[in-house]
This record gives sequence, C-alpha cells and structure tokens, in this order.
Amino acid sequence: MNYKPFLLSLLLLKAFPSFALPIDTVKIFYGIDKYGLSVNDKIKIRSLVDSLKVTDTVKVLGYADYLGNGKDNLVLSANRASTIKNYILSLRKTPVIITEAKGEISSGTKRSGNGEPQNRRVDIIKTSQASDKQTIIEISTLEERVFKDKINNLARLGVGSSLSLEELTFQAGRHVLNREAVPYAAILLDYLKKHGSISFVILGHICCDDKNEDTYDIDSKDYKLSTNRAKVIYDYFLKNGIKAERMTFRGLGSSKPKVWPEKTGYDKYLNRRVEILITGK
Repeated sequence: MNYKPFLLSLLLLKAFPSFALPIDTVKIFYGIDKYGLSVNDKIKIRSLVDSLKVTDTVKVLGYADYLGNGKDNLVLSANRASTIKNYILSLRKTPVIITEAKGEISSGTKRSGNGEPQNRRVDIIKTSQASDKQTIIEISTLEERVFKDKINNLARLGVGSSLSLEELTFQAGRHVLNREAVPYAAILLDYLKKHGSISFVILGHICCDDKNEDTYDIDSKDYKLSTNRAKVIYDYFLKNGIKAERMTFRGLGSSKPKVWPEKTGYDKYLNRRVEILITGK
C-alpha cells in the first residue's frame, strides 16, 4: 500500500487548517470583569462574519465565571454578548443575531481568586437557516426585562413627549422588521393593550440621508420608506386589538436620527427604527 498520498493529505490539513474546515464557531475569552474586544478578537470575529450567507443566523452566548455575584455575572455576560453583537453589526448588512446572557457557569469545588478563564467567554455560533419563515428569534430574559423597563416610561411621559425604540429596527431599504425585532413588537403590543388610556403617533425613521427627506422603499417601490415603516407597526397593532382611534402614524425621513454622524453599520441600524409620540392619556 502506498502511504505517500495519505501522509501528504495529513500534512496539508495541518499546514492549512483554515481550508480544511468551515468556520462556524468562535470563542472569545476575557480577563476578569472585562468585556471589550482586542484586535485579535476582532480578526477572529471577522473571519466568521465573512463566511456568513444571507440565510444564516448568528447566536452570541455570553458567559461569566464564579467571581462576583449572580446578578453582576448576568449583567457582565450580557455586556460581553452585546459588545460582540454591536461589532458584528458594524461590519456588514445586518445578519440575524440572537444574543443571550447565560451568566455564571457552574464549576467544581476548587475556587481561587483567579476564577476560571475558560468560563469568561462568549461563544459565537453560526447556524444555517433554510428561509426567513423557519427562523424563530427569541430574546433572553434579561433583554426582555430591560425592554419592559424602557417602555414602562410611556405611562410616565407627558403629552408631546416621545420614546425612541431602536429595538424595533428594519431591514435596509425596506419596511420589513428585522427578525430580532419581532419579539419586541409583541412586548410593546401587550403593554399598549394593558394601558388603554394612552393614545400615540408611531413615527418612522430612516438612515443614511442628510437631506431630511424620505427615501426609496424597495418593497413598495415608492419614496415613502419612513412612512411605510410606521404604517407596518400601525397595521400590526390594529390587527392585534389596538383601536384605530388611539393611534396614527407618520414618517420623519432622516430628520431625527438616533445617531449622527453615522460612522458604522450599527449606527445606520439604530436609525432604521420607530418612535412612539404620546398624544393623549
């Protein structure tokens, strides 16, 4: 038996591992109480992002070790996941990103002041999806709680005040919600059902335009993108039990950006949003 071709194959796999296996998981490790990204971390993340297809989903799972208390570790793991999510969004057109704060990973009985470095990490996992309809986006308990705390301000706002909802973001050039935004729309709907005295205007926004005008909508083929985004939320509320007399909608184009100037893809992502303006209580 001739072993030379087999040995040559092994040598090639060892010399060029990046050609042997696709990148589908990246692990980022941290120092104690840290959640920033180093240059090498960013290189690793970009390698995964460069391999993404349109239908792929990225799961960003944040962890912490046993140092600190449970609540602090949950927040720390959320910060780690959120930092990576924001970096990914700054690199390209928005992929579907599911973040989850896992908090502290349980460990053995041996503990030291150095903690467990292998547990201070974020796992970034690429998963392939056949289509948008088959993708179910969930948000973590912490993300849900933070959003609920935010929209609780609607009951406290006076008439004429508004609340910007960068969680309700849209696909670039379209009046279609990003898939990770859908659970937030459902939470907001439930809140407005329970607070029937609030009347409001849904304000739609766009990114990437410094003329304070509306812009082209790929789906409807008109120049009413911000208006169409506001109407999508209006129609969703109307279909699910919010009375028409409580609400209306309006597009503001790019006249009120959340972030300006837009230096990254994530800045643009935050500006493709809606806002709730209180008109009565």
